[in-house]
Amino acid sequence: MRLPPGLYAYCGSAYGPGGLRARIARHMKPDKTPRWHVDRLTAAGRIVETAAHAGGRECDLVDRLRAVGGRAPLRGFGSSDCRRCRAHLLALEDGCSLSRLGPWRAADL
Repeated sequence: MRLPPGLYAYCGSAYGPGGLRARIARHMKPDKTPRWHVDRLTAAGRIVETAAHAGGRECDLVDRLRAVGGRAPLRGFGSSDCRRCRAHLLALEDGCSLSRLGPWRAADL
């Protein structure tokens, strides 16, 4: 699969060991063994922003991003176990900032 250059948001959960801090730190490492869809994306692209919503659900984040124009360019990306969402990766408008979308807080890592 190929994605055109652009701004993308991946909505995921962090319920495993280490929680949110460990999950985001792992995704930001350039030399990781790919385990999830997003690992291939973060290895090929550049992370410009992270945002967190404690206690939130990834599907709710997808809904929020779709409401401001986000679209799912690849069916099933990051949502292979989700029956609700087309994908958990959304293409965003240039200039979109996750920290301006409401009650989300930019992660301080």
